[in-house]
Amino acid sequence: MNLSKRAWAAVLALGLLAVPALVFLFRHFDAAQPRGISVTRADVRRIADAEARRWGIPVEASWVVIAMRVNYPLEGDLARDPGARRVAASDPVLGPRLGSYRVTYFRKGLEKFPEHGYVLVGFDGTVLGARKRFRPEESAAKPTAAELRPKADQIVAEHTFPGAPNPVYESVRPAAFASRTEHAFRYSVERAGLPPSFVYNVALYFSGDRWTGWELSEDYKDGRAFRYQLELAGVFGRMAAVYGVLFAILVLFLRKYHAGEVGVRTGGALFLAYLALSVGANAFSAPHFSFGMNFGGTDAFWTAVAQGGFRFLFFDVPLATLVFLAWTVGESYARERWGHRLASFDALVRFDPFNATVGRSILFGFLAAPAIAVSALALPLVPSLLGWARLSRWEDTEIILSAVGGPFSTPLRAASDSLALTVTGILFGLAWASRHLKAGILGPVLATVAAAVLGSFSAPLQPEPWTLTGAAGLALGAAAVFYSADLLAAATAAFGAKLLLCLVPVLLEASGTPRMGLIAALAVPVVAVLAIAVPGVLTGRTVSYEYEDLAPHVRRIVERERVKAEIDAANRIQRALLPPREPEFPGLALAAHYGAATEIGGDYYDFIPAGNGTLAIALGDVAGHGLTSGIVMSMVKSALLVQMEYDSNPVRVLQVLNDTLVRIAPRRMLMTFFFGLLDQDTGILRFSSAGHLDPYIFRSATGEIEPLSCWGLPLGVHRREPFRELTTRLLPNDQLVIFSDGLIEATNDQGDPFGFERFEALLRREGRRSVETLRAELLREINRFTRNRPPEDDQTLVILKFEGLRAEAA
Repeated sequence: MNLSKRAWAAVLALGLLAVPALVFLFRHFDAAQPRGISVTRADVRRIADAEARRWGIPVEASWVVIAMRVNYPLEGDLARDPGARRVAASDPVLGPRLGSYRVTYFRKGLEKFPEHGYVLVGFDGTVLGARKRFRPEESAAKPTAAELRPKADQIVAEHTFPGAPNPVYESVRPAAFASRTEHAFRYSVERAGLPPSFVYNVALYFSGDRWTGWELSEDYKDGRAFRYQLELAGVFGRMAAVYGVLFAILVLFLRKYHAGEVGVRTGGALFLAYLALSVGANAFSAPHFSFGMNFGGTDAFWTAVAQGGFRFLFFDVPLATLVFLAWTVGESYARERWGHRLASFDALVRFDPFNATVGRSILFGFLAAPAIAVSALALPLVPSLLGWARLSRWEDTEIILSAVGGPFSTPLRAASDSLALTVTGILFGLAWASRHLKAGILGPVLATVAAAVLGSFSAPLQPEPWTLTGAAGLALGAAAVFYSADLLAAATAAFGAKLLLCLVPVLLEASGTPRMGLIAALAVPVVAVLAIAVPGVLTGRTVSYEYEDLAPHVRRIVERERVKAEIDAANRIQRALLPPREPEFPGLALAAHYGAATEIGGDYYDFIPAGNGTLAIALGDVAGHGLTSGIVMSMVKSALLVQMEYDSNPVRVLQVLNDTLVRIAPRRMLMTFFFGLLDQDTGILRFSSAGHLDPYIFRSATGEIEPLSCWGLPLGVHRREPFRELTTRLLPNDQLVIFSDGLIEATNDQGDPFGFERFEALLRREGRRSVETLRAELLREINRFTRNRPPEDDQTLVILKFEGLRAEAA
């Protein structure tokens, strides 16, 4: 990657300007973030274990899961008013209720619920609740609520419960089991202000006559139940999109693999890399994701394993396969236009990271990362400010606080997400669009759609559709980096942006040791990236692969594109040899059609002024079609123009063209040719033919057609009989129709040719119409007959109508 100093200065300035913009955006979207995070997961576990032992929970005999606990009813009401949500975090009643850690102690070898018990720990380390649970068959005393009430009142009087100042008895809810009775005593907590739809309580739990725990709770004042809305439509929609894109790219892959245009080595390495990153991330987060899941009698440990296995099989493996297919197919497209944008990525895959090419790409992406993060938040800012969406938590906050590895699981997810986005959205999306679609904007649109499908970043908004705006902004930013630099720079920028978007929102609300852990989780991958980039830049060694160094499938792509470029150039030259589509001559109306069966055709037609009011008309058909036929046609055109400078007599012209073809063209390369001279004043046509199909004259006066028979061997045949010249006359409104055999021999699905009879019948029916209409009807009828089958031979049609008005026009 070679960028100018101006480009480096621009990306550096953009990165620096993005920092204050990020601070503003983070503060705008922070309303629903948990506040006052001052304890680590290790601290939470230590505090919870100590509290659990006080309640008799067998800590050592339990499988422990730490998960962030979200109060969805309160969050739902407060989300409509971000200002009130920010104030609620410091409210003595609401603050402790908005969120906490739930440390759950599951029984080993038994179904998950009921668990041994759980402890709720606030983000500042305050115990916000604890409860020991019993299995249904365990026995205890069966006191009445009246017998327990004095004990419950005494506990409330002697204890201070965070989030429940001055609780007042409200009600008791008994639960009867076969061998014991449990009671939940509720004490209400007075609070005025938002949100007004709730009543607040603290619950004391008793099993038999034993106090087994307490917990903060709240209910709707009108008694309705909270309806938890699981975004199943979004989950299933995303899965359907993943499998749909996977199938579409698979079709392209099979086609290109059959053509030998794709290689699987790099794609296979990326497949394994994505799976490894996903497995690592899942190992950290599987216990958290499995918290609310239950598989019958399966215990908590194997539920987590099953959850991780299902995610691996039905989500990670399809996405890894999508990365594999997107690389193999996208690379074959990208090599055509953007081979230089893959050089640094190639070097990295070839285990050659310490060079200036890789180093510069990584540094460019590193500097662009803050700007990409801004682009990921700029689009969500619009619906947020317009009130179309409400604020919610950042997507990774719950995982960072709940995952086994804490914030150190984030780099793994950021790496897998950026790999999927870069390969599927950027490489494949942009390369495929540039190859198949005319509008350049559709490439970034495809990249945006891929980012949304892959879930590369979800904006902190609700409802679900607005979360996709974050992925759209991230994809557009990464696409801009790709266009400015290369693929590795785009991947680095997406990775850095993802780290910022996941870690910084939590870091801004943390303090003490948790903040240091978040800083370390952010710094370690940054240092690792710079440890590759800086030494590489200092080497000064650039990577440039010679043709022999390329993989076999890349060589085939390069060779194919070289041949394609040459054929395109030949096609342009051939088109330049043909006359303008509708040339104009006084007293004549002309229409022509030329359709090559392949990129290069072997047919030729021309209209050449021959002086003294005479127009030369030529139409030839080289045997076969393709590049060789096109070259022969070009030679004949050149020889014809030279000969007409000396002598335009039809017989002499064909003699010279035949001698030229015999001397220069490959052996047995033949060409039929019709050449005529038309007097534009009198309509007299002098013509000669070298084995070409007989043209037709439609006689306007009688409505009949007249073939111009002039037998002769094709050009390229060693002589033989001399050419003959014949003469006929066109009357006003007569039409001369000259054509190649590709029209007559066009076949339908049964292999039947269009034939002369249909051609002649159509001429009789439409012959009095204009040349343009007659041409259109002839071609439409042939296409209808063949059902638009691709032509097997070149098709050329020339129609000339003699109007007899040249003298008047002059």
